[in-house]
Amino acid sequence: MGRVEVRQLRTAREFRQCERIQQAVWGASSVSGEVLNVTQKYGGAVIGSLVRGRIVGFIYAFLARRHGRLIHWSHMMAVEPDFRDQGLGLRMKRVHRQLALEQGIRSICWTYDPLQSRNAALNLARLGGRAEEYLVDAYGHFASVIEKGLPTDRFVVNWRVAAARVEERLAGRRARANLSLPRINETRTNADGFLENRSLRLGRGDARLLVQVPVNTDAMREQALPLARRWRLEIRKVMTHYFAAGYVADDIITPSASGDGSCYYVVRRKLPIVERWRIL
Repeated sequence: MGRVEVRQLRTAREFRQCERIQQAVWGASSVSGEVLNVTQKYGGAVIGSLVRGRIVGFIYAFLARRHGRLIHWSHMMAVEPDFRDQGLGLRMKRVHRQLALEQGIRSICWTYDPLQSRNAALNLARLGGRAEEYLVDAYGHFASVIEKGLPTDRFVVNWRVAAARVEERLAGRRARANLSLPRINETRTNADGFLENRSLRLGRGDARLLVQVPVNTDAMREQALPLARRWRLEIRKVMTHYFAAGYVADDIITPSASGDGSCYYVVRRKLPIVERWRIL
């Protein structure tokens, strides 16, 4: 891949390169270089990954308020397809965290698709964020090569950048995966090799629960779109029910950690968050 530089972007040319990346990832550019430029100057953050001087990934975040607190809302993170799975997302998030702490920002929030398990692994397992809200069709219909016309349901992640839990996860420390927890959904693999739900259990009241999700959502959308649509509606039903009952999704057991190639959200009753408020 060559030498990588991760930093705040500075020039109009660099901001325009982010438009190209949006086009490559989503099939359309929705935030112009001009908006990125203004955001960088007035309290937000635009952070890029550069390989040999060329931008191959970026984060776009702006100042916002959530529940009365000033936060960074990280509206976009994108990495060009040829540079994915090389740790660039994690590196950009680390730089963003440091910047937020220096500015007195304690939370960075963003949305992601609950059925994109690779994103979940970064957001919850590696970074130590928590999915605290479930938004039904958050963005409505928009042109995206990823969505395939499905409702744009999203988790809202709260990354409390000064929390002890976040420091532990960034240092690579986390508890061992516990697959013996009660499960909300019972699943099976169908004749086409895709995971499907056999039953949903919405009456459980355990402190921690597991929800299994597919690991190959993109392939499912390409080859079995009706099943992908069913997964969208079933996960919506599960998560809106348990979030309304006082739960959050605060971890994910990845395919490598599960030992059987499966992926499970850990849904937990809300617990207090301990923060270490200091500049790192």
